[in-house]
Amino acid sequence: MGKNPWQSELHWRREGQQDRAHKTQNRVLDAAETLFFEQGYDATSVQDVAKQAKCSIGSVYHHFRDKKAIALALFDRMTREFELTMREAMDPARWNGAGIADILHEFIEFSIINNKTRPGFKTAALEAVRLDPSLGDHFPQMQRKANKQLKALLLARRREIGHPDPAFACGYVLDLLIALLRARFDPHVQKSQLSRLSNKKFAERALSLACSFLQLERQEQANHA
Repeated sequence: MGKNPWQSELHWRREGQQDRAHKTQNRVLDAAETLFFEQGYDATSVQDVAKQAKCSIGSVYHHFRDKKAIALALFDRMTREFELTMREAMDPARWNGAGIADILHEFIEFSIINNKTRPGFKTAALEAVRLDPSLGDHFPQMQRKANKQLKALLLARRREIGHPDPAFACGYVLDLLIALLRARFDPHVQKSQLSRLSNKKFAERALSLACSFLQLERQEQANHA
């Protein structure tokens, strides 16, 4: 797969300037995100979080009432990070000069990199929803909004699409890629042949499937061969 000029600069965004208290909070939340993923929420104690964060238990309790408060704060942070990241990722100006294959390539690569660097991201969200079911609709709503914006980016380049129904094709391709990524990375999904591929080979095949269904111009596909 060729070098994508839009690749590698997009990553999960955090708020800029942070004071000492905010840095401590983020260190605690980073530790909890890791531990909830590795050993589960129920098996993780506040003491475990403090040890992982390299701070005192008293410091943890200074910022968070209890373990549930940590989980809910993780959800809140995840929501803010998602919104910051999507605001940058879906800005049409970012994609000036990019074709559909470029955008899909970046989407796949970003998803792979995020899973590698933030494997506990989704687990933290699921734990928060389990503790407070009222949060259940919030993240799916954000995901639907992001998918709608991504689809709009693709349809703005509909002249590249050979499929007779570009709107349907773009929606189908995004559903397909999301399903493929879930099948590869979600620990709750039964492992398939996708898990045997390297990340590079997986990305190549996923992009090839998407481009083929959209019936993109051959030159557009060749740029990513």
